[in-house]
Amino acid sequence: MNNSSKLCRKASFPRGNIFCNLIDKIVKRPSLQFLGQWGYHCYEPRIYRTLAKILRYVDLDGFDILLTDYIAFVEKSGHRFEFNFNLEFTEICVNTILYWVFARKGNPDFVELLLKKTKDYVQDRSCSLALIWRTFTPVYCPSPLSGITPLLYVAQTRQSNILRILLQYGILERERNPINIVLTILLYPSRVRIMVDHELIDIQEDAKTCLTLCSRVLSTVSVREIETQLSLGRRPIIQNWLDYIPPTRYKDPCELVHLCRITIRTQLLANNMLPNGIFSLLIPSRLQKFLNLES
Repeated sequence: MNNSSKLCRKASFPRGNIFCNLIDKIVKRPSLQFLGQWGYHCYEPRIYRTLAKILRYVDLDGFDILLTDYIAFVEKSGHRFEFNFNLEFTEICVNTILYWVFARKGNPDFVELLLKKTKDYVQDRSCSLALIWRTFTPVYCPSPLSGITPLLYVAQTRQSNILRILLQYGILERERNPINIVLTILLYPSRVRIMVDHELIDIQEDAKTCLTLCSRVLSTVSVREIETQLSLGRRPIIQNWLDYIPPTRYKDPCELVHLCRITIRTQLLANNMLPNGIFSLLIPSRLQKFLNLES
């Protein structure tokens, strides 16, 4: 019995599942058949090529199917595969999916669909289906172990249209140390201009929007921490950065209306009801938009 035949036990999955078919190809037709040569490097290229071919041209309906297949695969595979192989296979799949969604496509609609499909798992960071908490490598390489989370990547690239969606789903509020995201937006070295939908966008304007969005979520922003970083020689991407952080986030008393927004969003977040739960509240649409960080 060669190494590949030991990787998985007998299991039955619905036919047509993208990931089931992919794992069948890997196990039944490994790249190397010699003893001791079966490993991560053998099957990663095949996984990446297969998923990249799909993700390069996929539309929203196709992406929905891909995510549905991945969720079904993870939920049904369980311990039917040898543990290390199962872990490596899912790591490569997640790394590839996140890389294409955030680093290659940068499309808000795809990000929102990913959040909708995995919303039920987001409260548990350790869950393998909480994709928004997994890491990926922005310059693709097989191992995501040294990668970054989608939120941190979006902060580094100042993609304000995608950051808005992540914040609406409460991702910043779930962050253990939100000030790190503010520091990244303001201080992370980056190109002056980036491509979005084949158009050049001024990244400084996006950085300003990102700071404004974060101020709609947080009750306080530690200007002292920012100034400490500046004293160490780091340069902000926008010089008048303090103009985009309201005084009520660092020196003046916080507005009551903002504290109400934080309180309501916190309750909805605890019940995993952001952002859809906002629109079930019996309040005027103007207030619903306010809670949804649109104003």
